[in-house]
Amino acid sequence: MVYKDCDIGSAKPNKNVLAKYPHHLVDIICPNEVFTVADFYRRSMEIIEITHNKNKLPIFVGGSMMYFKSLYTGINDLPERDQKFRDSLKKLKTNNKDFFLHEKLNQIDPEYAKKINKNDEIRIIRALEVFEKSGKRMSEVFLDNNKDCLSNKFDVSQFCISIDRNILHERIKTRLKKIIKQGLVDEAKNLLNKYDLDLNHPLRKSVNYKQAFEFIEKKYDHETFFDKALFATRQLAKRQTTWIRSWDKFKEIDLMEPEMLENDVKKLITAL
Repeated sequence: MVYKDCDIGSAKPNKNVLAKYPHHLVDIICPNEVFTVADFYRRSMEIIEITHNKNKLPIFVGGSMMYFKSLYTGINDLPERDQKFRDSLKKLKTNNKDFFLHEKLNQIDPEYAKKINKNDEIRIIRALEVFEKSGKRMSEVFLDNNKDCLSNKFDVSQFCISIDRNILHERIKTRLKKIIKQGLVDEAKNLLNKYDLDLNHPLRKSVNYKQAFEFIEKKYDHETFFDKALFATRQLAKRQTTWIRSWDKFKEIDLMEPEMLENDVKKLITAL
């Protein structure tokens, strides 16, 4: 939802909803840029502080659980993206043999290189970038526990909605049909025409947009496009559910008993 012009594929709340219930972190960046976990962490901490100063309760809602987890447990202090350096790495990759960048990483940080796939260009480039800008190896970074954790600063309540698998799958299917009817493919075409989306841009790999882009590129027909988007969404939901249930602290709320969540939130607001 952070990206402008990505309304349908991200199921962004419509203008009426946003007007009635103001949201943060919506339409804050153009798709020709990249919104990172570090950006989310920094902006979220600012929002939390502003909200507390107004004696209100900040509530984070959504499906980007990796981002929430990073906010909760903290992130390491690492250098920002350097697009010029990244472009230079991509030129080196083009002018050299396969897995050149992975071999380069292996020379610098063999321990981390062993843990990631040779084709995982995103993590490889980030590791090389971090080393170039800070001299830190990623294998050393992950051993550093000196993080600014949200959980150390505030009392945080975490809720997870529990829903029957069959109901969830039907809702995902209904939602996919709806966003395709609303114009997902046309929105994806607009993004490709309006912005220079790097092949490694997160949007290129995000559920719904990835499949729409590939359909536009005529990699498969419309029926296959639908089936692939449906499968990818269901797999994402499954991974998120499994991951959340591995967390130490959260309260599971049955979908059929929403008043439980409402009551818990009211208690939190009263305690302010």
